[in-house]
Amino acid sequence: MVGFLVSSLVGCTEEIVSSGDSGFPDKLGPYQTEFDLATCQQRRLDLVGALPPNSLVVVATNDTYVRNDDVAYDFRPSSTFFYLTGYDEPNSVAVIRSGPAGPGSAELVLFVEERSAGEVKWLGPTVGIDGARSVFGADEAYDIDEFETRLGDMLVSGTPGAIYGNLDENGSIESRFNSVADGSIPVRSVAGFVDGMRVIKAPIEISAIRRAVDVSVQAFETAMEEIEPGMYEYEVEAFFDYVLRVNGSPGPAFPTIVASGPNINVLHYDANARQMQAGDLVMIDFGAEYGYYASDVTRTLPVDGTFSPEQAVVYDIVLDAHRAVLEATAPGVNYFDLYALAVETVIDGLLEQGIITGNREDIISSRRYRQYFVAGLGHSVGLDVHDPFPDDAPGSRILREGVVMAFEPHVYLDGSDTSVNQAYRGLAARIEDTVVVTGPGVEILSGALPWERADIESLMR
Repeated sequence: MVGFLVSSLVGCTEEIVSSGDSGFPDKLGPYQTEFDLATCQQRRLDLVGALPPNSLVVVATNDTYVRNDDVAYDFRPSSTFFYLTGYDEPNSVAVIRSGPAGPGSAELVLFVEERSAGEVKWLGPTVGIDGARSVFGADEAYDIDEFETRLGDMLVSGTPGAIYGNLDENGSIESRFNSVADGSIPVRSVAGFVDGMRVIKAPIEISAIRRAVDVSVQAFETAMEEIEPGMYEYEVEAFFDYVLRVNGSPGPAFPTIVASGPNINVLHYDANARQMQAGDLVMIDFGAEYGYYASDVTRTLPVDGTFSPEQAVVYDIVLDAHRAVLEATAPGVNYFDLYALAVETVIDGLLEQGIITGNREDIISSRRYRQYFVAGLGHSVGLDVHDPFPDDAPGSRILREGVVMAFEPHVYLDGSDTSVNQAYRGLAARIEDTVVVTGPGVEILSGALPWERADIESLMR
């Protein structure tokens, strides 16, 4: 049986920065976004090598969007664009093509925002054209205002055999592109190529994810010590927000879920508005983003610090499935086999405890299990919380060393489901950890956060 490693090294740097006796959690270290030029250059080489000869790649970062009046939403770069360039400023486009050396070379042309002295006074400086070359390794760099002119020259001087891009992610750039291109060469999605490249994480990516997980674990521990009956869900969310910001993280990787009482059976509930009561369970699904890399952790907790007997039974069924999946995880294992293992473990537990009745094989073959095991087992984690992980073939998604996953076995027992023993209706539990597949098995990056009931109750009292 393959074992698993619990990562207990919590901290973004070697030294934890103490906040003294303030009562606030210590920050884990100064925030930093890691960038490695050689890694991005190799990604571009790999991409050009995978495409048909004489292809042109046009990749835009995300557009900026108005929230209201003259206030914009916080900008976050396109994951595809950032993966290939490391560049994180708005109003940017990358053109990637074979370099002058021909096959085995890749040339990067960056179009970036240059600001006038007046704009710098209001908005601050940008990396600009010089930084695009000196820091991010662009072979050529121009002001974004030159995009149409320069693109037109590229299309005329060296007619590409194919054009690939992500222009559907930025309507403004797509319109500008279409004003130059005559449509004779259709733009195909580059996602099918880049998504496959993103499955195996480089060491620098695993480092960023580890830091995101460390912040998430600290946020959970802080909140768990404070949760009590009478508190509102949004008050719990506030503890997570505080730990994010004290560690420099710009925000969560996805909307934080704090679902208590009846809300626990809503998978993506994020209103976080209910007042929690004694006897409630609260399911918290949270992930810090660090250096644009995500984490994803879920714990199901007793609001008053103690699981009821029925809650404990349901929780332990999920924990058994979680352990079984982690023990079986290793390079070469099919994700769908792990999903089947989790389903079988959950259904066996529900039947053995008298929570549901019926024939095990019938429940599984008829897919009745989807009433209780509602979602998938997990997903890849990276620049996106649901990072790309394409199937190798139908029904085959093979784990390899360097894959980062979030496994989240669960049970949902709807309050109106008459197939469920009445004493258990309305209960739910989910346990989720971010893990990295290693040579011998798996390392649980969020393993410092307790999942045993006794440890949870001890932390919450």
